[in-house]
Amino acid sequence: MWLAVYDVSTSTGGGLVARDTPRGFTLIELVVVIAIILILGAMLLPVFEQATKQAEAICCLSNMRNIGYAALMYADDYGQQYPPAIVEIADSICDANCWDKSLFPYLRSELIFVCPADETPTPGPSWTCSIPHSYGINLDVAMVGGYAGAALRCCQVPRPGRTILFFELEQENSYGWRQSSGNMSQYVAARHNEGANFVFCAGNAKWIRLELTDDLWEP
Repeated sequence: MWLAVYDVSTSTGGGLVARDTPRGFTLIELVVVIAIILILGAMLLPVFEQATKQAEAICCLSNMRNIGYAALMYADDYGQQYPPAIVEIADSICDANCWDKSLFPYLRSELIFVCPADETPTPGPSWTCSIPHSYGINLDVAMVGGYAGAALRCCQVPRPGRTILFFELEQENSYGWRQSSGNMSQYVAARHNEGANFVFCAGNAKWIRLELTDDLWEP
């Protein structure tokens, strides 16, 4: 805003000369502008938060779909056997490789094993060689009878498109869970809108509410 000011100048014979002088915002104007910004911020914040959560869920689903594809490639290379939860190895550092180490050569990125909504991803137990991960494997498929290396073959899963292979893991320093162990909420994380992302033995991936997975764990 500009204010016209008239000044007397001797060089013009005492006439009035117009001069534009800038005038700052008044206190009331500043308060109004700040109030409008705060109101808009309060209105848009929930929208931004929801968009962020949706983006995290989409990224997580993409991660898990890639893990599912890697598991199928592993099966192609190892006689149609799904990746075992753990594989015993002769190593001075650890006693066994976790499933994520077995699939890493097919993915070549540790970030794929982490959900963006998981603030504290951890590797498997200390006695395993593992990568910090947000996901676990269904032990009914990948650790039959509780034995290391004892995973089912593809032909042994009659409903591959409806049998969970990977899920979002809640328990720290763990690598998987089986339904018969109970305590689903302790091991399966509902990170996305009261549900979680799952990968099935056929490689398909989708979001499901936890209570709707009761008949999807056992092969």
